[in-house]
Amino acid sequence: MKIITAPNPVLRQKAKEVVVFDKKFFKFLHDLAITLIKKEQPKGVGLAAPQVNKSIQVFAVILGEKNQDSKKPVIEFFINPKITKHSEKMILGGADGSERFEGCLSIPIFYGPVPRYEWVEVEYQGLTNLELKNQPKIKMKKARFGDFDARVIQHEYDHLEGILFTDLVLKNNLPIYIDEDGQWVEVKNKKEILSLL
Repeated sequence: MKIITAPNPVLRQKAKEVVVFDKKFFKFLHDLAITLIKKEQPKGVGLAAPQVNKSIQVFAVILGEKNQDSKKPVIEFFINPKITKHSEKMILGGADGSERFEGCLSIPIFYGPVPRYEWVEVEYQGLTNLELKNQPKIKMKKARFGDFDARVIQHEYDHLEGILFTDLVLKNNLPIYIDEDGQWVEVKNKKEILSLL
């Protein structure tokens, strides 16, 4: 699967609800997982259906640091997700106060701080890539996610709403950076550049 990049108009659409769960859909989930796992430079921890040019309410994520560092990570699929509750507090980086910039596979050169809820509760139809290998059964799930996992989920959820992380950078007048040989270099004319996305 090819990951599309901004300013592709599909990235700005509100994704449609998934209503058909057939072999073609499960093949799509498998291909989405493989695309996420194989992505290098930059590596990703989440990938939404709109990022592969399919405007449906699905995203795949690799949750948990140990899982993210694994050679064979387990992918969790979020189908028709709804954020039902969230913290009052928003954070720019890690819950421990550490700096953590967001990036996006559809905007591969930019990184920046983004305000996100510290935790979110999500109701969704889900399964993992391990369950895809058998006869897949979509299950209703409800779970609370915190810290980096919550950040990843909010980022991917935004893709289903047609929102890019750079929109939040501009809205909150935060800096945006590019990585030049391991050094963060702030983009000076961010409004002009990001308005093109």
